[in-house]
This record gives sequence, C-alpha cells and structure tokens, in this order.
Amino acid sequence: SETWISRQLHYILHNANAAAGWNYQWDATEAIQFSIYKPGQYYDWHCDTPKRPNKNNKIRKLSLTLSLSDPKEYRGGELEFDFRDGSKPVICEQIKTKGSVVVFPGFLYHRVKPVLEGTRHSLVCWAVGNPWK
Repeated sequence: SETWISRQLHYILHNANAAAGWNYQWDATEAIQFSIYKPGQYYDWHCDTPKRPNKNNKIRKLSLTLSLSDPKEYRGGELEFDFRDGSKPVICEQIKTKGSVVVFPGFLYHRVKPVLEGTRHSLVCWAVGNPWK
C-alpha cells in the first residue's frame, strides 16, 4: 500500500504535470530516495530518463526534488539545470527553501553542485510510464 508521503508526491507530480502542460503519461513512481549531501559531496551532470526502459518496460518521465533542509543549514549544493542549448546553466532558486518542491522532465540535464558547508537533505522521486511514442 502507498505511504502518506508517496500519496502527497503523486498529487504534486500529477498537478505539476498538468499545470506545466506536459501531460506526460505516467502510472507509477519508483522508490523515494532520501539524499544526504555533506561537504564535498555532489551529483554531477546527468538526466534521469535512460535510453532504454527498465525491466517493467517503463521509463522515468518526471523527476521531483523536495528540499528538507533550511538554506541556513548548508552552503553550496545548488540544484542546477543545463538546457543543452548553448546557454549558461541555471540554478534552481525555487528549491532552496525548506519544504520546496520542483518537478521537471526526467530528460532535462541537471546536477547538484558540491556542498561547501553543512548538510543538505532532500527527497527525490521519479514518475515512470510507458516508453515515449
């Protein structure tokens, strides 16, 4: 059965998908990931949508990050997007406040820059669905 947090994240994913006008088909989420970044830790450039479907023939279509840390608790650790269009990467300022959520297409390149001080906590979740048509 679903946990209360997964129900909340499904609600957020559903509403963000509709509000953005993406209307991506998805029917499940992968296990929620609790992330801890300490000084020097980061996650380099990547996208969450793989080239091939998983064992259930699903692909990640939407990515969600929920900030669990107050911005005063750490320095660095910015979530940054690269649109791969020649423009400079963009820091996602909207995710800095504790309790903030950002939802974005899984194929969008992103990274978490190195944490310089303190500890950054977040939850990450992926909505999966049938391969793109």
